[in-house]
Order: sequence, then C-alpha cells, then structure tokens
Amino acid sequence: MRKIFLYIISILFLQNCSVFIPLRNLPNPDGQYIVGTDVIILEDKNRFETFTKETDDYRKIIVQIWYPATEPSDSIYPYLDYKDLKIPYIAKRLEVSEKIINRVNSIRANGYYKAKPGNNDFPVIIFSHGLGGNRIQNTANIESLASNGYIVFSIEHTYDSNITVFNDTTFAEFDSYLPDNVTTEEFYNTRIPQIKIRANDISFIIDKIISLKSQGHYIGRISNINSIGVFGHSFGGGTAAVSSFIDNRIDACIALDGWFEPIPPYIIDKGINIPFLYIGQLQQNWISAPYNEVQLLSFHDNNQNDSFIIEVHNTKHMDYSDIPYLTKWGRLMGLSGKDSKNITLDLNNTITHFFDTYLKNNKKNWLKQFENNYTIIKKIRTK
Repeated sequence: MRKIFLYIISILFLQNCSVFIPLRNLPNPDGQYIVGTDVIILEDKNRFETFTKETDDYRKIIVQIWYPATEPSDSIYPYLDYKDLKIPYIAKRLEVSEKIINRVNSIRANGYYKAKPGNNDFPVIIFSHGLGGNRIQNTANIESLASNGYIVFSIEHTYDSNITVFNDTTFAEFDSYLPDNVTTEEFYNTRIPQIKIRANDISFIIDKIISLKSQGHYIGRISNINSIGVFGHSFGGGTAAVSSFIDNRIDACIALDGWFEPIPPYIIDKGINIPFLYIGQLQQNWISAPYNEVQLLSFHDNNQNDSFIIEVHNTKHMDYSDIPYLTKWGRLMGLSGKDSKNITLDLNNTITHFFDTYLKNNKKNWLKQFENNYTIIKKIRTK
C-alpha cells in the first residue's frame, strides 16, 4: 500500500458531506479492572529528528498509557483531546466540514485520567498506529487489554500521525506522503528508514519503561518489563514485526492487517523467533497486492516460533480499527466489510487471549471467535 488515506483515529472523516453520521461510545471494557489512562511527552536525546532540518531537534513523541486501576478518578479522558486545535486542522486537511469532525468529540471513552493504579506487575503492550492514524485509533482494543490486566503504551509517531499536539501551541503535522508514481527504489529509500524510525520509537519506549520502573514512577512500578508484547495496525503492524526483529525484549507480536511491503528484505528473510499473529482482510484485496502477501508469506515461513496468518473474508482494512464499532455507516461508505458488525468485540477477545497465551502462560482458545463467526483462511506454523 503506497498511499493510505488519513483515516484519523479510525473515524469517518473521509466523507465530504453534511449528512449526520451517528457515532457510538466505545464499548464497555470486558475485563475485571477499571481502566486508568495518562498521557506523557517523551524526548529521545539520543536521536535527531530526521523529518526536520533543525540541527538540534531531537525525536519527540507522545505516548498515551492505559492501565489497570483500582479506583476511578473524577474524570474520563476525552477520546479526542485538544479538540479546539485538532478539529479545525483536520477539517481543513481533509476538506470537510468542521461539524462532521466535531461529532467525534462526543464519543465517550472509558479511561479515567490518572486513576489509582493496581499494586501488581502487569505485562506491557506497545501499540503502533497506521500511516496517517494516531494513538487512539484502536482504543477499543487497548481498553479491553487494560481491563484484562495489561499496561498499554500507544505511541503517536510524530510526522507519521495525522497531527501530533505536544501542547496548546506546539504541534507536528503529518509529513509522510509519497506520490503514487514513485519508483520502487524511491519507495524503499523512503519507507524503510521510516519503519526503522517507528521501530526505534518502540525500543525507546521500552527503555523509558525500564527507567520509570527504576525511578519508582507509578507506571513503571506496575510494569512487568520481562513480559512485553507489541501490536499495530497497517504500517503499525509492519512496525511491530520490525520491532520484534530488532529488539529481543519483545515476547509476542500481533499485526492487524499489517503493511509488510516496507519491511526490509533481510528481516523478511530471517523472520522472528517469538509468537506472531497476522489477522486481517484477504490479501488479494490489498491495494498493493500481491506484494504485501509475498512479503507476509515469506516472513511467516521464516519465523522460528508459533506463527499464524488469519485472513478474514468480507472485511476491509479499517475494520481492524475502531470504525466498525463506532458507526454502522462504515459499510455504506466503503470502509467496512459486510461481516464486520461485531468484529471489534471479537478482536478484543482474540487480541487479549493471544497475549494471555503467550505473555501470561494462560492458554486460551484465542482463535475461537473468528473460527465460529467468520469465514477465514488459516496458515499456521508451530514450533
């Protein structure tokens, strides 16, 4: 996929019309824990920002954290923060009415801002969004994980996200477009460095979690740094795979309709040695077919641990984000497949149970929901 629409936070912002688009609140988390959330800004003094020309500009990212809490706080963190800055910007960028985007602000999430955390160590999950997406595009999946005993760090990859707001006056615009007519060489000369930057963002987060733990910070204190999983959507799915190759602290990996075309050939040829799950639409439906499938199958065949490819009939790329739950209009607008009605809840179950199996050694039939409710194609290799 050489061009991906700015699908900001996986919501229906692509429709240039004035008709009312009903949106639902996020589903109630399905686990035993209250969900807490916090947002932090991190700067990596060991990496210069390559998207800018300033010589003293270091890589800076925003991370939202969801975690198991014992008591709620007084406020729910908004699904779309900094709305007064983001809404006009996004509307202008996508050439749609601000009224359409403003409706997103009415969506209610479930994360209590700075809620009191639990006292146990919980496995860590790191999420990577798609090209032009942002940290909240899979909040339903993330809140489900947190409610089931995971700490989830969702990265906003600066200049790859639609807009990254550091504070009320400082923000970074999306700057990762490539024209449709680029050569193969130009494509890889751009995308391979980008996916490596994203993978290094994940390693930086792991470093930071370890540092927070040593400092006694409340998030670090409850993080089990010996049990780490990654997952991502689209470009984020490819990022998760690359991260799993370069960072041996990662123990399990999920790619949601992952974009594998930008992954460097040497990683495809070697694979990874941790459990891996790819779940997404039929590969033949990818814009870049058959190239994505060629990369994915080679990667799968070269993995040295349990490896699964699950292709789901009658689903589309954006079904592996929050869209199908938030609105029933996704199918009418061509963003969702005809079998996507309950896919968000089924993904919540599948993602959580996959990580339960491989991070908590609590074996679950994580594939049951999709085997029972969808027509799927399975490719399975076990060690």
